Amino acid sequence: MVSFTRRWSIRMMLTAMLIAVVGAFAPPAFTEEASAQNSSYKIVGYYPGWAAYGRSYNVADIDGSNLTHINYAFADICWNGIHGNPDPTGPNPQTWSCQNEAGQAINVPNGTIVLGDPWIDTGKSFPGDTWDQPIKGNLNQLIKLKQQYPHLKTIISVGGWTWSNRFSDVAATDATRKVFAKSAVDFIRKYQMDGVDLDWEYPVSGGLAGNSYRPADKQNHTLLLQEVRKELDAAEITDGKEYSLTIASGASPTYAANNELGQIGQIVDWINIMTYDFNGGWSTQSAHNAPLYLDSAAASAGIPNASTFYTAAGVQGHLDAGVPANKIVLGLPIYGRSWGGCAAGPNANGQYQQCSGTAPGTWEGGVLDYGDIAANYVNKNGYVRYWNDAAKVPYLYNPSSKVFISYDDAESFLHKINYIKSTGLGGGMVWELSSDCRVSSKYSCSGTKLMDVLADELNNGGTPGGGGPGTTPDTTAPSAPAGLTASGKTSTSVTLSWSASTDNVGVTGYQVFKNGALVASVTSTTATISDLSGNTTYTFTVKARDMAGNLSASSAALNVTTEQVSGSSCTVAAWSAAVAYTGGQQAVYNGTIYEAKWWTQGDRPDQSGQWGVWKTIGPCSTGTGSNTGGNTGGSTGGDTGGNTGGDTGGSTGGSTGGNTGGNTGGSNGDNSGGAAAGVWAPGVSYQAGNEVSYSGKSYICLQSHTSLAGWEPNTTPALWKLKA
Repeated sequence: MVSFTRRWSIRMMLTAMLIAVVGAFAPPAFTEEASAQNSSYKIVGYYPGWAAYGRSYNVADIDGSNLTHINYAFADICWNGIHGNPDPTGPNPQTWSCQNEAGQAINVPNGTIVLGDPWIDTGKSFPGDTWDQPIKGNLNQLIKLKQQYPHLKTIISVGGWTWSNRFSDVAATDATRKVFAKSAVDFIRKYQMDGVDLDWEYPVSGGLAGNSYRPADKQNHTLLLQEVRKELDAAEITDGKEYSLTIASGASPTYAANNELGQIGQIVDWINIMTYDFNGGWSTQSAHNAPLYLDSAAASAGIPNASTFYTAAGVQGHLDAGVPANKIVLGLPIYGRSWGGCAAGPNANGQYQQCSGTAPGTWEGGVLDYGDIAANYVNKNGYVRYWNDAAKVPYLYNPSSKVFISYDDAESFLHKINYIKSTGLGGGMVWELSSDCRVSSKYSCSGTKLMDVLADELNNGGTPGGGGPGTTPDTTAPSAPAGLTASGKTSTSVTLSWSASTDNVGVTGYQVFKNGALVASVTSTTATISDLSGNTTYTFTVKARDMAGNLSASSAALNVTTEQVSGSSCTVAAWSAAVAYTGGQQAVYNGTIYEAKWWTQGDRPDQSGQWGVWKTIGPCSTGTGSNTGGNTGGSTGGDTGGNTGGDTGGSTGGSTGGNTGGNTGGSNGDNSGGAAAGVWAPGVSYQAGNEVSYSGKSYICLQSHTSLAGWEPNTTPALWKLKA
């Protein structure tokens, strides 16, 4: 991947060249549609290709003066010659042959980005198109829209709810990641677009039941994005323009746990966080689609996940994971969700009540365009508008029909826009443009457009993304925490304390890191880190965070060795980064004994891998016998093959090494002789084809990986196959 410094230098050089050329020939600057390339805020609108069908909302109907970017939804991924998702639980359960812009079937490698709907994307003729024009349809209309609004950028969004079924397969191997990344560049070049947006719903878990999933999606998502960024960087140099890489992210704690958001935040240009669909028709209780803040009444009423399913919590989860605030673009819905058959409840407003009836919708049941709500429901036809001042969202209830509607309007948009500004976020994103106030076959809305509210408020009435007086985000980081000490420790926990940091606005919390990984976010100056291993040295640091998401520099590192487990027979000293080890010396790290193969200092044993400086001996409690079994098994495994190495290690280790020696010996021997055999253990580098035993059964490794607790063979079919 091109370094940030190098990439910035390249962009500055290209910008300077462009200014030099354009300066000599450019016409006078326009006013109403002035360039947004120097803007503070991004205003991103998703345009779904299907809007040009029954919704009769075409690209030409988009007001480009209100936007900085249009995400075209969606392209798909070709796999075995087809694309689409046959999952019967999805909204469009079918597949099609992969086709080009002419609607002809194409033969492309697995993982290639292809048109989702070739006819509407590139085939349909719009006014001004000719019969022999190679590219027509929505994508050509987007090219024309950018000519009308020169500041506007277009991005192809891949996947979405329906077409995320192949992302896990694509991300799983280096070969398919490369195919995907190169095809992304080919796609945006062919259709004159400015970037690619990955809308993977969702890595590891979630989404439609038929989607492919792997525990390794968490790491593979990052690897996929790195590969795409590398190809985009190379294309920028060749093409003399800047290409954006973005993702659409989920707002739940599960999504944050299943993705390396801190690393992703360093790779992508920004993240469109989908802070909506917190509640909907899949629940039997009425609640809010996109609450900004927590309403304690929702939790009291038993609304699922009420304590975390709201906009501010979703953003905070990204900030806590290490995403810079200015790389978070807040999702705002231009639609509402409805429930039918809802009891009036004690407040006679239908909120947080049990529902069991048919929910109205504009194009589908349970979902209403904002334009439809404004035209036909707000204080009309028996519906009364209410305001939830805790969540900062409006809602409607009709006591006669017993219909409850949660939605966003100009008032709730203002609260969310103020939140964007006060938190230093990168801008706003809407799903989706055809749902705004307009005239359609279903409704005739002549009131305020929510896109106008978003653009005007983020720009202070100026140009798209222009920002303005009073909108400069807070970029001053707090001071680094000082005086980090361990005020207490056991064999499984360490209690840390430190001095408070200072900030120009105010410190809102602290992030605690263990061995470089975020393990806790707290609001006080103390934290207890649990689930640690006995007689193990950990390195802790702390960072302060302010309301805008700015993080301080790290505190001075503190090394803490946990107490020895009571009754443990282990006498090997804990590994320390400050100690120089020579060949044959042993150390304990996270409860596992490692032996140095040669001189080393500062190399963490668990990150060494099969060919690194450290050899895995076994669990601390097995004592020196693990070393005997491991060495013998490793030696025999190298000479006679993995299976023999495993068996011999177990046999020779006997009472002093046992199964641990066999497992480690077989794994660390020369795998060229055969597959490794032995008892599965965490912290071991397994290669495809290795064989292990676990709970009395044999498994074959399917993907090379370093094992982790929680990825046992019986729970990870993507990594291990039960041997027949």
